[in-house]
Amino acid sequence: MRKITVGLITIGWILGWLIGTAPAWAKEGRMVEIILDASGSMEGKLKSGESRLEGAKKAVQDLTTKLPSETVLAFRAYGFQSSREKKDCLDTRLLAPFAPLKENRQKILDQLRPLKARGYTPITFVLTEAGKDFPADFKGDKMIILITDGKETCEGDPCALAKSLAKAEARLVIHTVGFGVNEATKQQMECVARAAGGKYFAAEDPASLTLEMGKALETAKTILREEKGQGTLVVEGACLAGHQVTRVETGAKVATLSHVQSSVKLPAGIYNVTVGKAIWKSVEVLPNQTTVLRPGFIKVENASLIGHKIIETETGLVHGSVSNTQNNTALMPGDYLVLFGKIPWPVIILPGQTTTLRPGLVSAPGADINGYHIKNSAGEVVGGVSQTKSTEPLPPGNYYLERKGKKIPFTLKEGETFTFSQK
Repeated sequence: MRKITVGLITIGWILGWLIGTAPAWAKEGRMVEIILDASGSMEGKLKSGESRLEGAKKAVQDLTTKLPSETVLAFRAYGFQSSREKKDCLDTRLLAPFAPLKENRQKILDQLRPLKARGYTPITFVLTEAGKDFPADFKGDKMIILITDGKETCEGDPCALAKSLAKAEARLVIHTVGFGVNEATKQQMECVARAAGGKYFAAEDPASLTLEMGKALETAKTILREEKGQGTLVVEGACLAGHQVTRVETGAKVATLSHVQSSVKLPAGIYNVTVGKAIWKSVEVLPNQTTVLRPGFIKVENASLIGHKIIETETGLVHGSVSNTQNNTALMPGDYLVLFGKIPWPVIILPGQTTTLRPGLVSAPGADINGYHIKNSAGEVVGGVSQTKSTEPLPPGNYYLERKGKKIPFTLKEGETFTFSQK
């Protein structure tokens, strides 16, 4: 896509804004909607120790106090009404309709403070609803600023949706602000912004989030002219099982990438790529450019025969498993839990890297058929060893063996074996 930039960010505006000078666009003729992610993943911690949601709430509050009172603003949030277990893909609400800040600033703050991070991230649906929030008879510029720490967790493709919204409404622009995001989310949010003539911004703390939202407000729409042609899609470290590539608009399968063939030339467009049981959405292939996806990998030393499920933290869905027969699993970058019985081991999967877990091993050679229960410090059964199962891998921690009321406490260290002898 060829870009024709309509406006530029100026250093002068940033300095002026920070000292309280009203920016040049503070006039009639534009409406801005801020959308805040309040999904479960926003409970993740910042370096300061506070949650991402609390940091984001501070940033939005700070922004609304700095903006001119004439600014016409609306506020929408998503993921705060239903728990993750409900998998609610309609969880969004317009909390403050469009009005000048002098009229609705307090309402925005009142709606902002009680938000709790709870549910899913239905970005495609949220953007669809946000497009309807603007008055039908409004003919001025329309801007959406989406703040998120995660990717789409529901049906639909947010990049394809953003593209269709921008085509239907020439004066609409969507900017995205990633708040401590992983590579998969960053790529998706870059695609959403680019498709709607906007720009992607990145923030890691409340102060930078406030500043980046301010930059977004000063960034005019980029008019995109679609160019036909082919680009290249590459999956680095493609796995043996392969990655299915489908065209978003049609759902048609167009390629399979694996360690045998990890790249393919494709017509410019938006694609979905499978990574294990997950789908890497909003993969944009541009003419004469190369798009690279970098899954991460996980290995578990001494994995059990029955295997260990890998749960995505944000959705609670199983994205794969590892066992002693399948011990190298590809995953999208992100936060996961690897289950050892009932015990979750949190891991962060980084792009292009292999994360290796080294559980401790409980061994009881010569145990009889009844064996021993293994319990954690809370008294929950987390595994067992017996004549038919003489070893059990577990995360490092404090445990005890129990049989017929007899308790044998022990501490399991990473990569080490605790051997219980009945002699």
